[in-house]
Amino acid sequence: MVDKPRYKRLGEILIEKGLVTQEELSRALEEQRKNRKALGEILVDMGLITWEQITDALSEQYNVPVLRDPPRTVPVEILRSIPRAMIEELRVIPVDKQNDKLIVITDSVYNLSRITSEIKFLTGKDPFVYLVTPTIFSLMYAQHIQGAPMALAEELPVEQAEPVSEEEAEETLAEIEAPIVRMVNAIIQRAVQIEASDIHIEPFRNYVRVRYRVDGLLRKITDYPKVQHSAVVTRIKIMSGLDISEKRLPQDGKFYMNVSGEQYDFRVSTMPSVYGEKVVMRILKVSGAYKQLEELGFSDFNYKKISDLLKRPNGIILITGPTGSGKSTTLVAMVNKLKDITVNIITAEDPVEYTIDGITQCQVNPEIGLTFARYLRSFLRQDPDIIMIGEMRDKETASLAIEASLTGHLVLSTLHTNSAAAAIDRMVNMGIDRHMISTSLIGVISQRLVRKLCENCRVKTELRKEYLEMWKAAFPEIEPVEYSAGGGCPECGGSGYKGRVAIGEVLVITRDVRDLIVAGGGEREIYDLALQKGMRPMFIDGFEKVLKGITSFDEVLRVTASI
Repeated sequence: MVDKPRYKRLGEILIEKGLVTQEELSRALEEQRKNRKALGEILVDMGLITWEQITDALSEQYNVPVLRDPPRTVPVEILRSIPRAMIEELRVIPVDKQNDKLIVITDSVYNLSRITSEIKFLTGKDPFVYLVTPTIFSLMYAQHIQGAPMALAEELPVEQAEPVSEEEAEETLAEIEAPIVRMVNAIIQRAVQIEASDIHIEPFRNYVRVRYRVDGLLRKITDYPKVQHSAVVTRIKIMSGLDISEKRLPQDGKFYMNVSGEQYDFRVSTMPSVYGEKVVMRILKVSGAYKQLEELGFSDFNYKKISDLLKRPNGIILITGPTGSGKSTTLVAMVNKLKDITVNIITAEDPVEYTIDGITQCQVNPEIGLTFARYLRSFLRQDPDIIMIGEMRDKETASLAIEASLTGHLVLSTLHTNSAAAAIDRMVNMGIDRHMISTSLIGVISQRLVRKLCENCRVKTELRKEYLEMWKAAFPEIEPVEYSAGGGCPECGGSGYKGRVAIGEVLVITRDVRDLIVAGGGEREIYDLALQKGMRPMFIDGFEKVLKGITSFDEVLRVTASI
């Protein structure tokens, strides 16, 4: 297997090429700490190196050709292919067109990934990027951009119309179908490409912003002209089966799309705001319905405890954590581990996010009175072995779940709490009797998702002394080593992280814990007793992944700070 190239910092490259010494670089870095200028600019100002040498070094490292002699004239239609705001944000200028490629120049290698994706998103063309010195870039910008005050992107002439029928909207869309369809498809395809979980399309006074949620954090992708927004929303509404004439009320819908041979479900939500309708699309990969428990990244320690709980014939297993912590995915993985031709599994979900072969899934609809509690009453007459409830929201649902567990069923569900021990207090606050909780509950899994370090650019650092003794005691078999996020690279989109993995704590309800619940023990007392009985705290579970180079201390502390 060929190792991927490691993307190095500018200082490393220049030292390797013998263009500066370590002492000169240290002086430049010290100067950088004082005035916050770019390192290359400081080295040039100090007379240690030229911009041409820096550009050549970066060109070799990032495999981007250098353009020595840019064209003196650039056609207006080429300049207008990219909006001026993006030219200024990405430091990129279109200079020519060859076949299906747009030729662009830039003086920043750190924007290469965004330049490639955003230009393709806006123009439908693959860009061919050349690197130039900052001096040449500034001259080209002054000549071709600064001297052209007009907008550098043609705006789509979309009229603001009164509410129309679907037939009329289809006719209107026919006129703008090519650019709008391409635009919406590009938004969706790029989100899938970078494995985003959500797409946010947000209108403001003069522009519309597109953001993706990647690895749990929102990331700005691009802006587009406000005049196009009505057509974009109409296109998405028609795809989702929504009422295109209703712009005053929120709406929910869904559609399906095949991207690169993989099917994806898109859950669409529209909401009126001051400057127009905001659209959020949740992206669900159909193959996610086949997730196995082993694939979620739980430590061997916690995986064994979860597997033992799933072997129990009856009782309630709860999964807790905030929104976006992976609870639904874990539920699906647990169901996949349990499903068998000899077992009857029924679920009640709101909504049904993943369709799982071989089990009966039911969609909750509170508007017609079809609640979790209503389904649970019916489930008990359907001869189930295992029942999965999307969420325990109220006393009635919790009471029926307890009744089901006490009559010989295994019940899986989720609860919104910050820790495993807090689940007991949450059920007590719902009005559930402590004796019933202690009798029915067999285990609580609390989890979070931490971002994984990009293996291409992560940096090995010295283990922090304040944690060294803790690791020796907790993980004597693991070599004490720490990695942190690097400066970012094209593989991770410059973030230093790529993908997410679960960390958690598993509270097994032992006889001693049951007695403490009945005696009125609170969250802190239950937590302390669980630690004595062998529960591993979530932050220790996360720090094991730090020692294995999977994630960073900063990331574990970020997601466990509230626990």
